[in-house]
Parts: sequence; C-alpha cells; structure tokens
Amino acid sequence: MRKMQETIVKGKRIFIGLEDAKRTWKLCVRSEGMVVHEASMPGEYEVLRSYLHKKYPECTITIMYEAGFHRFWLHDLLTADGIECIVTPPNKVTQAKDDRVKTDRRDARRLAKNLETGDYVSCHVPNRKRREDRQTA
Repeated sequence: MRKMQETIVKGKRIFIGLEDAKRTWKLCVRSEGMVVHEASMPGEYEVLRSYLHKKYPECTITIMYEAGFHRFWLHDLLTADGIECIVTPPNKVTQAKDDRVKTDRRDARRLAKNLETGDYVSCHVPNRKRREDRQTA
C-alpha cells in the first residue's frame, strides 16, 4: 500500500484567505488560478504554522485576513516566520453582487481569490511599539 502524499503543492506561489473566529480558522488555498485546498483548524498559531510547513514546503506563501478580532498579532507572527501577510479592512473586501450568503468558508474563498488577483486594499500595520503606546494612552 502506498503512503498518501502529505504535500499538496511544492515550490509554487500560493495565496491563502484566512477567515478567523474566536476558536476556529477557515482557510482557502489558491495557486495558479484554482483552489488547491480548503481547511478548518483550531485558531492557534502553532497549528497554522505546522499546516503551512507540512503542506506547502518551499512555497512562497501570502496570507490575507480581515482586520478585526485578531488585530495584528497574527500578522506579527506570520511575518516573523517569513510569510507575507496582508491585513485588509472588512469594508473594503470586494465580493460578487449576487453573493448575499455569508459563511466563513465563503469568506475565506473570497479573500484568497481577491489576494491572488490583486483585488484588495491593505491596512497600514503600525509597529508593535506604536500599538502598545496606543493601548496605554
């Protein structure tokens, strides 16, 4: 019996839309114009990090999520690990006019597609010191 291959794509550019909630994250992974994987996982950075290293070795990874619940700590961790991260304002994310149903899975798909096509606006991410200064003021 052959062992199931763990790697989905190797050495390619991939785009990930991440829809975050308090306990779980939904991911949609795109590469070369198509969805290559969708996943749901606990909302813990180490789980995400392990998933990315295991499934996407040698890939150039870009992740986009909407500003809000997690603010910028996720951005800090991703960029520290060498992963490009885009934070976008929720009110600037484009979607099809006929797409009125909102689910986390659909949101992750929309984020990944917008990221891959370049159809997004990014937030300015202040450095950690500036964010801490704002919280104490």
